[in-house]
Amino acid sequence: MEMVEQLPFGMRSPVAVTYVRCALCGVLGELVLEGERLDLALARARDHVLEMHPGVNVPEALRLVPDVAYPPADCPDVAGWVAQYNARNAAQAWDPR
Repeated sequence: MEMVEQLPFGMRSPVAVTYVRCALCGVLGELVLEGERLDLALARARDHVLEMHPGVNVPEALRLVPDVAYPPADCPDVAGWVAQYNARNAAQAWDPR
């Protein structure tokens, strides 16, 4: 069983992630855990740029931002938490800006 450091305010230890987001509208595409497949998140972010910002240079519109995330202290499955986080944000990525 993984040891979880208890932090104040119900957070667990930071988890290394990369944010994949659209620089044009600021929409967060996805969180990607360190060591996970970044290419899939990039493909989904590319689709967002092509759909929502036609004619834009896709590589210039995407940002990869290394950062950390703080799952809740009672989170037993960080990968599952990231998947839920991404699912909540997916609908926002396709809203008109």
